[in-house]
Amino acid sequence: MDTNFQKIKELIQKSALPLAEQENLLLLFTKANDQDLEPTLKLFAEDSSWIHKINENYKAKQAALATGNQALWQKIVQEEEVQLKELER
Repeated sequence: MDTNFQKIKELIQKSALPLAEQENLLLLFTKANDQDLEPTLKLFAEDSSWIHKINENYKAKQAALATGNQALWQKIVQEEEVQLKELER
């Protein structure tokens, strides 16, 4: 039986993301409890464009952390809030 992580991995591998970005994005999910991955799996399965959106968000957060840019971090979080509100509709 495939785990949620394995299913997410398969969806990411089918995406148009470059291999290095696929591997980097998968690292984001490695420490998560499999049950906690259910919403992400559902999101990716229903609309694969979210793989790209989550990847871009993750890369932006990594850049903000690497540079210590708090203003950029706040902007990213605000954009996340807008996207989450859109999902709730």
